[in-house]
Amino acid sequence: MKEREVIETMAVIKFDITEAAIAELSKRYMGLVVKDLDDKESFDEVHEAKMVIVHKRGDVEKRRKVLKADALEYGRKVDAEAKRIVGLLAPIEAHLQAEEQKVIDEKKRVEDEKLRVFTEMVNGRVQAFMVYGVVLSFADVAGMNDAEFDMKLVGVKTDYENEQQRLAKEEQERIDRQAELDRQAEEQAKRDREQAAEEEVLRIERQALQAERDKLEKEKREEQERIDRRKREAKEKEERIAFEKQAIEDARIQAEQDAKDEIARAIEEARIAVEEAETARLLQEAEAKRKADLLPDKEKIIAWGKSLRSVTTPETKDHDAQVFVVTYQWELDRLIGEIIEAEVK
Repeated sequence: MKEREVIETMAVIKFDITEAAIAELSKRYMGLVVKDLDDKESFDEVHEAKMVIVHKRGDVEKRRKVLKADALEYGRKVDAEAKRIVGLLAPIEAHLQAEEQKVIDEKKRVEDEKLRVFTEMVNGRVQAFMVYGVVLSFADVAGMNDAEFDMKLVGVKTDYENEQQRLAKEEQERIDRQAELDRQAEEQAKRDREQAAEEEVLRIERQALQAERDKLEKEKREEQERIDRRKREAKEKEERIAFEKQAIEDARIQAEQDAKDEIARAIEEARIAVEEAETARLLQEAEAKRKADLLPDKEKIIAWGKSLRSVTTPETKDHDAQVFVVTYQWELDRLIGEIIEAEVK
């Protein structure tokens, strides 16, 4: 049965929904949009529309399975018959393929052998050139015929031999030059050794002379040091004697001054004793008069006595002046104390 006949025997494919109905659903539902998470009304509308489409798709799938059932059975029968016929043809095709492959394989073997022989020949020629220091690519050598190869190899060999002769000549010349340089170097080394020996003799002589000069210089320096030391010791002795004389003189002067100071202190103490006695007498008289005449001014006198303590003493440098200030400051403090204590009583 031909393909056209098979198609004509099949029923017309028809589903429950039409393209016009699908277009109407698209027009109705494709404009639905959910604005945000709070747009529940639009969400519910979209969900209901989706369920309608899901239901329609389910109906189409059920109808597809019904319509396809007969077609699947027919396809299985066609496949089985085709497999049976191919099975009958397969041995014939395999035999013919084997016969054809024998020829193809033999042709390939012959070509591979020719290629192997040619490759070995070209590689051999490449190696032949390399013997004489010439490196050519496989492609360059493969492009040469036998005559070109022979002519090229002869030229390369001649150039190589000429170059080897030139290099040998240069090497011999280098060896000769090196031999001459070695000879000159040996002669120079001999002269250097002789000169070094002479310089060593001179160095030893100079070293001996220098040692003698150093010895004399050391002896001279040590003698000068002894002279300097004796002068320094004599000077130190003179300075020590002068220092001791000065110390004795200073002690004598200090003793005289101490004696004078002692006499001055005795005189001052006598004067102070007289003044204190007179002061005591006057104070006793003043105390009696104060108690008799100034009894109402008690508080004022106490304040006056205390204010005297704030009087500062003058700074002095002279020893006698310092003794005088200290003595009368002590006496003033004593009198102020008596004034305040007397009034307090």
